[in-house]
Amino acid sequence: MSRTRPSLITEAAAFSVAGDGLHRYEMGPALIGAGADATVVIVAPGDNPRHSGVQDSTEVLLRGDRIPDLHSRFMSRAPLPIYLFVRMDQGCLPLGTAVCRGGASERSSFNFANLVLDQPLSRDVLDAVRPVPVPGPVPGVEWIDHVEKDPIRALESFVLGWFPAEVQEATESESSPDALGSLPKALAAFHRLARLRPAIHRFHDPVLKQPRRASGPLGERLVFAVWDGGGMDWSIPWPAENPGEADPRVWLAEDPYAEEPEMILEEEPLGRFLLQFTLNEAMNAAPYRAWTYCMPTAGLDALWSMVRPVPLSPFLPTYTAERFFMAPGLLTQVSGDTKEAVVSFGALHRGTLTPLLAQGFRWARFDG
Repeated sequence: MSRTRPSLITEAAAFSVAGDGLHRYEMGPALIGAGADATVVIVAPGDNPRHSGVQDSTEVLLRGDRIPDLHSRFMSRAPLPIYLFVRMDQGCLPLGTAVCRGGASERSSFNFANLVLDQPLSRDVLDAVRPVPVPGPVPGVEWIDHVEKDPIRALESFVLGWFPAEVQEATESESSPDALGSLPKALAAFHRLARLRPAIHRFHDPVLKQPRRASGPLGERLVFAVWDGGGMDWSIPWPAENPGEADPRVWLAEDPYAEEPEMILEEEPLGRFLLQFTLNEAMNAAPYRAWTYCMPTAGLDALWSMVRPVPLSPFLPTYTAERFFMAPGLLTQVSGDTKEAVVSFGALHRGTLTPLLAQGFRWARFDG
């Protein structure tokens, strides 16, 4: 049963909910009222991912200058309720009550809080307070045509299209990543790309700016990427088995600092592996994301007409075995088998995700 959108009230009426002894504060664009009965938070409307405001149907983010006096009101077991409002053109729209599920732990450094609504917002209210803009220009998927014969070209086309150019400040020159000798063509291409699109060196699981030498059960190797803080790493034989080879074999080391780490040969050689790796990290870094609960694989039939498969083997086959698919501005991962699957999406624009509501999936998270 659909809920009626709450009526707008004045800012004064919203703050009156806080009770006597009201103290007003500003945290970024948000206004906060602290009174004897409650804490009132009034945020600005708009599409501001990872900045103050409504993030999705359940989460509101506060972020701004430090306000130590408010720390106790945003603890996970704060004694007073938190009431949320959005400042609209004609008044304040009530969102309901919320609890704090994360914030600065120290009183002196309190400058952000993640608020989770007790009652999720209806789609109507969500669209009113966080309107979905029409997507701007989005990168195409023509690069997929090059994956089979020229994966380095495919990688370059994807990275240059997906990640925006940045204004870079002048820095002291770093030693060249190929100081150890001539790097394979694919790895050298990745480092050249990183100079054009620095975002690919800021991945959660990075391709190392400076590859490092290591040794193990397979002999000398060159570690070029790490996973989850170093719990795994990827390497190629070093010195190169065939100097100048574009696509040497890639080894995954589990627990690489163990006395005898387990070594697993990746299905894809270096060039194709770097494309796999970059697609996975681009998903994790996408400004807008969504993923489903586990569902019958047959429920994905309508999705296949929307996306193109990327002709690569599954990524991390012993773990999640992610397969990649693309549509303009939309990166898709599917993990599953012939019976069940989980689907994840990453997008550059919120409006690229919104049409997926028509698929009828059960969403564990949906930023659209």
